[in-house]
Amino acid sequence: MRKGFTLIEVLVSLVILSIIAIISSNILQSSLETERVASKRLNDVKNINFSSIIIKRDIRQIINVPLRDFYGNSINGTMIGNNIEKKISFNSKIKSNSENTSPLKRIEYIIENDNFIRKQFYSANPYDANQYFESKLIKNVSEMNIEFMYKQKWHSQWPINKETETVIPTLIRFEFKKDKKDTRLKHVYLNDKGKKLFNEVFDVQKKRIYNALINSSSKEVINFNNVLNKIINEKI
Repeated sequence: MRKGFTLIEVLVSLVILSIIAIISSNILQSSLETERVASKRLNDVKNINFSSIIIKRDIRQIINVPLRDFYGNSINGTMIGNNIEKKISFNSKIKSNSENTSPLKRIEYIIENDNFIRKQFYSANPYDANQYFESKLIKNVSEMNIEFMYKQKWHSQWPINKETETVIPTLIRFEFKKDKKDTRLKHVYLNDKGKKLFNEVFDVQKKRIYNALINSSSKEVINFNNVLNKIINEKI
């Protein structure tokens, strides 16, 4: 008597193999999608960190000299920026390979076609608006806000008055929304005064947290809500 598989057994085997193949395919597809999303987020973080480094370098090397427009006329300000045009312009000291070339360059950060772009002109007072090279730092920027700190207050434009036309703001803050998601960059510190201000604020916050924890029970610390209220409401 010959032994073999019945038609029912073959059909059952095919069904089981089909189910295994579908499950394996879904797992593989899910893994590939997870890897793609993780890689994209990692690249986004790298781009934001890289952009932050470049912005900090440019701003920390700002030269406080008056700006001129492309016709040679003086502009009332050594730095120009506002939230309407989504743009900030200033002169910065850029290292040059040639000793015959001035290290002073006009730098401009602007949003164009949903991209955060850095433009570097070939001189501090360029006469041709098209003579520059650009770098696309962050793509798919849906929204950007720029703020300038002066006398411990944030302002949406610079300069804010006649007094600040020859002054560099203490801090500049960039806030981005990339792909309609909030991707906030840290403050960009301009000078020693800005760093001192940050340290003072940071020390106050540390003191608030320390006092709140010391004056809280273990149960409050576990729940943390009461501790958080103490941090927010405590007067230092």
